Amino acid sequence: MTIGATRAARVTSMAAMLLGALVGCAAPVAATRHPEASAVAAEVAWQPWSKASFERARAERRLILVNVVATWCHWCHVMEETTYRDPEVAALLRDHFATIRVDSDARPDVAERYREWGWPATGVLSPDAQPVLELRGYQEPRGFAARLRQLVADRDRGTLRHRVVEPARPAREQRALDAIRDQVAAQLDGFYEPDQGGWGKQQRYPAPGPIEHAFVRARVDDDAASATQALTTLASAAKLIDPVFGGMYQYSVDGDWDHPHFEKITAIQAGAIRNFAYAHRLTGEARWLDHARDVARYMTTMMRAPDGGFYTSQDADLRREGAPAVVGAAYYAADEASRRALGIPRIDTEVYADLNGMMIEALCDLHAASGDRDPLEQAQTTARRLLETHADPGGGFRHRAEDPDARRYLRDQVAMGRGLLALYRSTGDTAWLAHAERVAGFMLASLRDPDTGAFFAHTLDPDAVGVFARRRTPHEENGLAARLLAALHRHTDGDGTTATPYLAAAERALASLGDPARVAEEGRILGQYALGLQEVTMATLDITIVGDLAAPGTGALLAAALRYPEPRAVVEVGRPGDRYPDLGKPAVYLCTASACSTPITRPERFATAADAFVRTSLPPRPAAIMRP
Repeated sequence: MTIGATRAARVTSMAAMLLGALVGCAAPVAATRHPEASAVAAEVAWQPWSKASFERARAERRLILVNVVATWCHWCHVMEETTYRDPEVAALLRDHFATIRVDSDARPDVAERYREWGWPATGVLSPDAQPVLELRGYQEPRGFAARLRQLVADRDRGTLRHRVVEPARPAREQRALDAIRDQVAAQLDGFYEPDQGGWGKQQRYPAPGPIEHAFVRARVDDDAASATQALTTLASAAKLIDPVFGGMYQYSVDGDWDHPHFEKITAIQAGAIRNFAYAHRLTGEARWLDHARDVARYMTTMMRAPDGGFYTSQDADLRREGAPAVVGAAYYAADEASRRALGIPRIDTEVYADLNGMMIEALCDLHAASGDRDPLEQAQTTARRLLETHADPGGGFRHRAEDPDARRYLRDQVAMGRGLLALYRSTGDTAWLAHAERVAGFMLASLRDPDTGAFFAHTLDPDAVGVFARRRTPHEENGLAARLLAALHRHTDGDGTTATPYLAAAERALASLGDPARVAEEGRILGQYALGLQEVTMATLDITIVGDLAAPGTGALLAAALRYPEPRAVVEVGRPGDRYPDLGKPAVYLCTASACSTPITRPERFATAADAFVRTSLPPRPAAIMRP
């Protein structure tokens, strides 16, 4: 049944909706015992991720089971209510395992290690924390108990087999970045589904990175097929927007876009706002801006903390103490009054630095596309709050405001750095640029591998044991780091004569991860790495608005420049007479490495004049890859 058909047959009474919810809940686990049906149902005693938990496992020769979950995850809840309350499973875990549960949103490093397996992810390790087995998603009780029994037997016989984790292979130094770029682009093309859009054949996931990468290729490589990829995917992904509260559901199953999983997570919202906003800037079509505003409406009304900042996620299902669960398919088919009468699905009210950095950048992009002031003001309020509550004196950001964790995560730094830089572009206020540079300085000093130049996912953890003592340099996070550094270089290099520490660091990080085999192993989780490669190898279009921002004419020219859909553009505000002559009125100059435009003084003529200059002075880079 399509979403439209589901909505057409909306539940007409509260009783009918609850009946549908109960049937929906039972269906995935019909062959298993429901926890309420067992008089001896048990619960697992979950331990925290801590040095003490791992030490106990080693001392008592316990296998280690790591359960990686998310507060919004439907199947995590189902597995908790069925599998982990099954008496046999609970007894095996109690007697033979150290059981550790991790919230993936709270621990970006653990989430990065296990994201390949989705949530819930189950990792089994030896008593000395070496990997043995990883399991993807929901595990039904009977089969899970059988696996656990086999693992215990293997441990007792001394036949437990460790899964070999090879150290990262540094890339061959002679491999050029453009060759890596073309391999990655071709690899992503191999996952693209042309009929419905999206990258992947089973789940339809509105992954922001590949969509944005397709938009960049469309412009930089003059690649019409990439524009089609991005716009087709966005048109399909718009089916995942909640028509009542707004916001985008996380993904769809059954190989189409019509069967959503109803959780809403902030990373998806931020990416959707950015990509819809860019589609509007590129095409001028109002529908894309409407979609961006629908997603932003949800974030600013339901997911915003009272003092600024954005929450993490909202559950797919409504779960209430002492009442039956209402699954997402029933809840989200209802109108607003019926939903509110039932209650609101749980919202994770943690305010994490990485997600808020993404939202700052997204709101700046919405401001650029729409000209609306409110998104920009909300972005600035969020940034000020995070600087007050999450920033360290040394320039980095904590994941949470009050965080006992000594680790600092790469994702937090790059997301906040990009958000702060987006504010500098949007406002011309150099204080935001200074904050972004402090973040980059922290990254270069504390997160870079001195041997390879790649960036670690987190700072050194002296308490880490086993496989977790080996820090990783993931492609996606390094792609984000390279994008921040390349953008900072473009903004601080000025006319090409100023040395910066940024571009060479970005290039080295990307090159260090460019081993062809290692790239191939990443599959489709390469969107940000692909964007990093694009951005360090493409030319720069410098757009400078010369004038006083307090003057209306200057602001109008800045708005026109921000709206212009050119990914190679660096938009800045300069004072009259610094680099460009003072004409006595606001003006815009466009420059490449070898040419500058005549001044543009009328905002309504900016796009036409910019297009003409780009055609003659910044020709598209020929696409160097063959599509499958």
